[in-house]
Amino acid sequence: MPSAASGELLIAFSGGLDSTVLLHALAARDAPRRGSVRAVHINHQLHPDAAAWQEHCARIANELEVPFMAERVAIAAKPKEGVESAARTARYEALRSILRPGETLVTAHHADDQLETVLLALMRGSGVDGLAAMPGCRRFGTGWHLRPLLEYARDALAEWAQAQRLTWLDDPSNDSTRFDRNFLRSAIVPRLRERWPSVAHSVARSAAHLGEAAHLLNEVAAHDFGAATLGQCLKVAALRTLDPPRRRNLLRYWLAACGARPPSTRKLAALEHDMLVADDDRSPCVDWDEVEVRRHRGLLYCIGRLPTNEPNEFDWNWTFPLPLGQHSGLLRAEIAHGQGIARAKLPNSVRIGARRGGESLRLPGRAHHRSLKNLLQEANVLPWWRDRLPLVFVDDALVAVADLWVNAEFAADDREESVRIVWDRRPQIEGLLEFS
Repeated sequence: MPSAASGELLIAFSGGLDSTVLLHALAARDAPRRGSVRAVHINHQLHPDAAAWQEHCARIANELEVPFMAERVAIAAKPKEGVESAARTARYEALRSILRPGETLVTAHHADDQLETVLLALMRGSGVDGLAAMPGCRRFGTGWHLRPLLEYARDALAEWAQAQRLTWLDDPSNDSTRFDRNFLRSAIVPRLRERWPSVAHSVARSAAHLGEAAHLLNEVAAHDFGAATLGQCLKVAALRTLDPPRRRNLLRYWLAACGARPPSTRKLAALEHDMLVADDDRSPCVDWDEVEVRRHRGLLYCIGRLPTNEPNEFDWNWTFPLPLGQHSGLLRAEIAHGQGIARAKLPNSVRIGARRGGESLRLPGRAHHRSLKNLLQEANVLPWWRDRLPLVFVDDALVAVADLWVNAEFAADDREESVRIVWDRRPQIEGLLEFS
């Protein structure tokens, strides 16, 4: 564990065998000085006995004189996501929010858990990162996540718990083989252990080797990343210079840096093909989850999925902010002088619409109208935003284009009270320019 950690530990305490052993062992270690260990129970509210389990955990922590807290979480599985995965996501989000700066989260994952995780990764066709399974220590939230029991099999933990006369909870859902992990635990792992008694420790060693390989791949990707990026974008020309395995390695690294979940093998192949092969005048898009990767002028952009079914037109009383939808920020108006739209020419309610084609406006100080299409191209507004920009209309007259331009016919002069359109949380609508 890195020296930056404070030595304070947050124990994830479910009340089951594994976390009970962990809590007792760490509480005993902490006994001479007290106060560096605390326990948290995440109540998933999925079982009728969840409240009783929480009470049990509170009682055990109290007996050990360990500070205790409980956190309830709501489980909402997304499409194609099982209850197990949703519960794990909610649990770690809660733990991340509870962890104090410099504190270390400690969980009771053991060698059998590692074996099951590797087997599940194999069944999913995971790559090196997935097969490396659970690291013994990693960055987590504002602190660290430590798994000190990874070298111990569950049987060894059970023997110790019985010798210490500990009491723990048994979750009946662990017996349900409709969950993949439970199926492996009850039906597959015992057969493997009959043939290879040390299978858990052997697979844990392999996972550690794969963890080292994953680390090296990340170092290669980080080296490539430095020369292949412009801002948060990835240069297509740089991708084309790499051989396919190294190119895919860089794509995964870049997507992770953008906060995107790793794409499937099929999606990654589509991403690699579409972004490199499509003609330069095209703007290909590959999407998964809530992510889209798009290409423009030799650069790849990783953005949140843009809405496709929002209304194109609506009225706006500009005295109130106007949310524009997910990933799109909101519009608001400020009273000013000489900046923006002349207040006298702006009714309290205007129409917000999207570009349909054929719109034009005259910029202040210019003699002639310009087509909106040409203005957007010259300003390097990204193609996927050009039809999504909020245009301000009074009746059928175009007043303003978001916070970019005001039509000269509605613009305020230096002496006039005016209304200035502000686009808060504005997404990246202008493209970057790649000159290399």
